[in-house]
Amino acid sequence: MKTVDVAVVGAGPAGIAAARAAAESGAQTVLLDENARIGGQLRWRISLALEHTGGFDIPAGPGPDISGELEHQLAAVDNLTIETSTVAWGLFAGNVLGISTEDAAAELQARSIVLATGSTDIVSPFPGWTLPGVMTARAAQIFMHVHRVLPGRAWVILGDGEEAAELEADLERSGVDVIARCADPDQIRASGTNRLAHVEIGDAVYEADSLAIALGRQPDAELAFQANAAGAFVRDLGGYTVNRDDSGQTSEESVYVAGDAAGIATFDELIAEGRVVGLAAAGAPDVEIATARQALTAAGSQRRSNAISQLRLQAVSS
Repeated sequence: MKTVDVAVVGAGPAGIAAARAAAESGAQTVLLDENARIGGQLRWRISLALEHTGGFDIPAGPGPDISGELEHQLAAVDNLTIETSTVAWGLFAGNVLGISTEDAAAELQARSIVLATGSTDIVSPFPGWTLPGVMTARAAQIFMHVHRVLPGRAWVILGDGEEAAELEADLERSGVDVIARCADPDQIRASGTNRLAHVEIGDAVYEADSLAIALGRQPDAELAFQANAAGAFVRDLGGYTVNRDDSGQTSEESVYVAGDAAGIATFDELIAEGRVVGLAAAGAPDVEIATARQALTAAGSQRRSNAISQLRLQAVSS
């Protein structure tokens, strides 16, 4: 079984920052991601034109450009191995990860594990929601911006938040029609033979071949929960997630969580928090971790900070 000092699961913004910080602190580090290339949400959120890059020494710009530059920079970092197209499917006693690739399965043991597993789209069932042509907002963006496939020409969007607005802008940029939007899942109904053909919103009926569910995102902390990390539901963090200390460590020693998996965050927060957690997981000097925490405080949103405090209070009271 292969062993390393720090294993980071998830190569989105937080995972990249954590892996880089850990490796630069001298820890033998491995960064795992299920996709063929690193970058996470940066690769499919093309309208995410970033003015700030969370402390990374890279030019501001669209997410895919930033992702490509980070990929280039990480390739030159000593003590860091990147393993893409690799799924971390289990976390077991002794900090052992079960991992698999297309043609092999293995175990990886780490002194510390950082889970930067991101978030998933929130869905709400409604009549016809399993028809082909109905998908989440993120699936639609991946189709368009990663695989270069346009799933349909006439779209309905379910949702009225930031994710819905971002997707609508992406679709309009691609030259397709967004014929309707609906905020309430209880008011929508999809129908068709073998695939989506009609969408009903109240009394109105629309001919549509694609329907995107854009109701927001929720933390994906399943590996942490498999390791018995304590957590709770906090709405302002996006849903059910883990409780952590100031260094990102969960109730399970040497198991850390960073980024959206610990509560939906801004890009600057993802990078700053990833760095704090990566340094802590690597056992960096306290002064370095304290400096990184100051950067996180400056980058962090008050809403997320308050929500994390609420989660810690819930843990104490229980």
